[in-house]
Amino acid sequence: MININQNNEKQNLGQAQKVRSINLHINATCNYRCKFCFARNLLHKTMGPRQWRPILKKLKANGIEKINFAGGEPTLHKQFLKLCSLAKELGFVVSVVSNGSKIDEEMIEKMKGIVDWIGLSVDSPSNDVEKELERQCDGVDHIANVVKVSEMTHKAGMKVKLNITVVRQSWNSDFTELIRKVAPERLKAFKVMKVEGQNEDTFDECSITQEQWDFFRSTHEDIVLDNEEKMVFEGEGVMVDSYLMLDPIARIMINTGNEQNFRDFDELPAYLKMIEDKYEARGALHNWGGKKDE
Repeated sequence: MININQNNEKQNLGQAQKVRSINLHINATCNYRCKFCFARNLLHKTMGPRQWRPILKKLKANGIEKINFAGGEPTLHKQFLKLCSLAKELGFVVSVVSNGSKIDEEMIEKMKGIVDWIGLSVDSPSNDVEKELERQCDGVDHIANVVKVSEMTHKAGMKVKLNITVVRQSWNSDFTELIRKVAPERLKAFKVMKVEGQNEDTFDECSITQEQWDFFRSTHEDIVLDNEEKMVFEGEGVMVDSYLMLDPIARIMINTGNEQNFRDFDELPAYLKMIEDKYEARGALHNWGGKKDE
């Protein structure tokens, strides 16, 4: 459930300048073919818990608190649950960014105790549009499945994050009812972004103007969730150089302008320092532990 026109007082999280979360793109494999995906051409190699353990330990030593397992589709990684368990064992808040197609009651049961958040992504409240954008597989009704997975997630005591990618086919759509059904604890909207070497061949089919992005924002900025959090809006200027991301072999992924390149993991401390101001500015820190005093 969401409320409209409700004030949202920001929490004082302290040490806001410090980068405390990371996206680990643990695999390139995906059973969806989203036209605008910025990670369509990741390296098709994977690492298991043995290889990731020293990486995670170094991340912990550098102040990282929250791991977002992403892909590709992370649930297709052969050792996905073991990686979640390892991250939880090392004391991280564990999040999974998934298309939801492989998350059923059996998977939810296995995630209990080792996963804190499940992030689900949509581009439109219409499943017909999702089909057009190829956010689907095996006849799955993506929108209905997102609602179903969110219900299972909440029932299991985990939290839901809803990501909305605003594209040409949806910039003037009303997402309010879908947001009510999903009832997320975290809500973000992204302006579809062009990344050379990843989605430049299909980007023009999905791109939107600044005016269209502004319209979407103006029609959704008053949405406030039950936990009093508001939707977070991220355009290109906000996203670039504000995320800490690792690819499937633990290289630092960097989106600079419309290009993606990589740095060696040993450059982590310098990169953390470089992005901390933009990380803070995009509102990356939130109450991911779920308590208002955190």
